[in-house]
Amino acid sequence: MAWLTINFKSDALNMPVMMDALIPQGHGNYKSLYLLHGAGGNHSSWLLKTRIADYVDKTNIAVFMPSGNNKFYVDNVNGKNYYTFITKELPEKCETWFNLDVSRENRFIAGMSMGGYGAMYAALNRPDLYRAAFSYSGLLNVLERYDNPQGLDLYVPFGTRQQLVDNGFDLYDLLDKKYGNNIDNECGKACGNHSGKIVENPACAIDNNVDKSVDYVDNFPGIILECGLSDSRIHMTRDFYKAAQDAGLKPVLYEEEGSHDFTYWDRCIERTVKYISKGGSYGSN
Repeated sequence: MAWLTINFKSDALNMPVMMDALIPQGHGNYKSLYLLHGAGGNHSSWLLKTRIADYVDKTNIAVFMPSGNNKFYVDNVNGKNYYTFITKELPEKCETWFNLDVSRENRFIAGMSMGGYGAMYAALNRPDLYRAAFSYSGLLNVLERYDNPQGLDLYVPFGTRQQLVDNGFDLYDLLDKKYGNNIDNECGKACGNHSGKIVENPACAIDNNVDKSVDYVDNFPGIILECGLSDSRIHMTRDFYKAAQDAGLKPVLYEEEGSHDFTYWDRCIERTVKYISKGGSYGSN
């Protein structure tokens, strides 16, 4: 297993970026996992604070860990195009630089906290791109955090609260828009989508933000949601799990004792690596 720190100029962001990568030393055709950090982290967070290098050693999984600069992995309203970078430029570059399997079946995305939001946002917008997406303690209800920002600068990525809704950054709106009105209105009110409004024909997610190349829920990427039982944000994971079910998807919810910290996320990434490497039921290996 090779550990690489890569510096390169991003066309999507129009600036230099850094990424850490773990690359197997084999014959190529590797599976790929794009692993996103949380707020306050960077490209080195997963390597410094978890045993991910040990977990992927002797597997056929290449792991790519870019810096997201606290911008939530979306095309920012008042900043740079991080969604385009994560979902388009980064896979294209990695699949050019390294001998990766370029099929959807062997490409995955995951993240913790802010990165969990980024992974779900990417999967909902680009269901054609990933076999599965994983959220660990994800900040999955940004509208709720907008009302209680706790130090996060939400204006740069999302603009005003109304712009967040109008531009389709709310995950519940994306579920509505992609799969019609399958989400129960009462769940929507409880979870905060549409700012608590009942909307019969939601128009708050812009059409060109949603890739429609996968039109049926049976072809949708696997959605795997993890959260620790002692995490104060566990309601976000449970609410999103219910909303995804109501939209016709088949999410997996995995809960065990744990908090909003790397002690818990280390166990999450170990489960994910085993699942990608071996298959089977999530958490069973």
